[in-house]
Amino acid sequence: MAAAMAGTMRNVIKQSVAQANTRQQFGHLINNYGAIQEKLARMSMVHYVTESMAYHISGTMDDGGKDYQLEAAISKVYGSEAAWFTTDEAIQIFGGMGFMKATGLERVLRDLRIFRIFEGSNDVMRLFVALTGMQYAGGHLRELQKALKNPVGNLGLVVNEGLTRGFRKIGIRRGDPSFGDLVNPALKDSADLVSHSVGQFGETVEALLAKYRQGIVDEQFILKRVADAAIDIYAMTVSLSRATRSIKEAKNTAGYETKLVSTFCHEAAQRVSQNLGLTRSSRDVANFKAMSELAQEMCQQGGVVQEHPLGF
Repeated sequence: MAAAMAGTMRNVIKQSVAQANTRQQFGHLINNYGAIQEKLARMSMVHYVTESMAYHISGTMDDGGKDYQLEAAISKVYGSEAAWFTTDEAIQIFGGMGFMKATGLERVLRDLRIFRIFEGSNDVMRLFVALTGMQYAGGHLRELQKALKNPVGNLGLVVNEGLTRGFRKIGIRRGDPSFGDLVNPALKDSADLVSHSVGQFGETVEALLAKYRQGIVDEQFILKRVADAAIDIYAMTVSLSRATRSIKEAKNTAGYETKLVSTFCHEAAQRVSQNLGLTRSSRDVANFKAMSELAQEMCQQGGVVQEHPLGF
């Protein structure tokens, strides 16, 4: 699905760029305006990520890999939402003409809507991504729990875990994976962001499992944020891998790809930090509870609860 979405986006982006290069507003081509430039740049970024996901999963399958269900689920979610975003922004660039049949974009947008539903709705896929990502952490915590019952016999594990948690308390991250030596030096800062994000993810997941235990499967407000963080981490990883390959092969687009991936990783790392922070903030968790109560009351009332301001 990611490959199909990437192909659709490539064509939509081509139409959008052609429109930006020919349409004039206020005496200038619209490609000179920051609002349009941001749309085009973000369309290019999500397309690059989607294409990179498709390439990575295909490579895993070609190499005989069997365990790629998680990556496939992530690419399904990301690709279907990226294609919708890209086409919606393309229609915005075209203005009123974007909604006319002549451009073909209105049909693309309508047809794309189903991809967020079938083959497993994106809501269900997010739960799968989050809970699958928590399995390893759960196994680690069970191992640590057993070790604590016999601390003398498992002294190394207990001491290492204690040091790691102690450093976290004073703001020092210990044991985060390092990816700097796997990418081109031009992308090292972005790789460091991935390393930090992975460390944050592991720390947050352990804290959530310790707090909710088996009940975490029912905390869908929280699981959605965990899934979004995991999706962004995977997106950063495959993009860095692809850009490093382009630099290594001295492709003409290597400079463009480096700039694109660096920009994407900076924003993605911010989203990871924000989403993981929401799962541990007492105020935000209270908001989740409030939204649950609001929704329940709407269901009880059969629709909108508040009265119309004009009394209708």
